[in-house]
Amino acid sequence: MYNAARMHYRGYGVNVGRMRDVSAEKLIAGARDVINNHSYVDNVRAASAIFRSRPQNPRQRAAWWIDHVIQHGGSHMHSYALDMAWYEYLMLDILGVCVVVPLVLMTSAVTACICCCMRHNSMTTHHKQQ
Repeated sequence: MYNAARMHYRGYGVNVGRMRDVSAEKLIAGARDVINNHSYVDNVRAASAIFRSRPQNPRQRAAWWIDHVIQHGGSHMHSYALDMAWYEYLMLDILGVCVVVPLVLMTSAVTACICCCMRHNSMTTHHKQQ
């Protein structure tokens, strides 16, 4: 679904929806639209030109990276994510702060409101008794 949405957004083709919702009519209408609308061909050709305008082909790029690692080693390309604790990697520490702080504030506010209401009621009741 993600690839189909990106393809549609970039103007490379038509997104006909989820597989379970696709009918023969939708598929035929989408195919006809792609065949008859030349903007799809133009967009794909432009994307192809951009992709192919890279300074190195994949073989040359692979050879460059192999030479780079042979000369300099690969420790500088080590991702910090590999050394993170699992809760940091999943950002549970940040989620915890974003959840705990509002909960503490809301609990404090509710408790303060309850205390004020109880005090007000007790003062009203005490004042009526006199």
